[in-house]
Amino acid sequence: MKNEDSPTQEFREIVYESCKAIGLDDFPSRLISVLQTEKKGISFGELSEITGYSLSNLSTTIKGMEERQMVKKFKKPRSRKVFVVMDKDITSFFIELQKKRYKQSIEPSLKQIPEIIKKYEDNEEFQEELTIIKDYYKQTLFMSEETKKFIRALENREALK
Repeated sequence: MKNEDSPTQEFREIVYESCKAIGLDDFPSRLISVLQTEKKGISFGELSEITGYSLSNLSTTIKGMEERQMVKKFKKPRSRKVFVVMDKDITSFFIELQKKRYKQSIEPSLKQIPEIIKKYEDNEEFQEELTIIKDYYKQTLFMSEETKKFIRALENREALK
């Protein structure tokens, strides 16, 4: 285990807090903070020791991260240990996070709100309520366009590498 007062430990805390701030749970945030500092990968055993999480929890979480292409598992020659390494490209990670948020929070509103408006727009009793809903929808349209622009800008910056 590395010295508690080191650039690596301080950096890990920054990464951990950043991950938490963008909405990731404690465990993935802790894993990402450690994996960001490992150049050639780290064994599950070492990762368990550093994070304090069980091998079972690690395996489950790493599997999900692997499915999202955030990490890769591998074995070294003549070793039975499983290692994991994380792509250090924070821009790609952030792009995927923004796409996920768009798909989960904006897309459903864009689809469902017009249906609500259409269903009740001819009923005078609901006009005040619909005013609020229509305003929310206009804001959602704006957020949709700005989020798409932001993602495209990040992707374009990615292409400049």
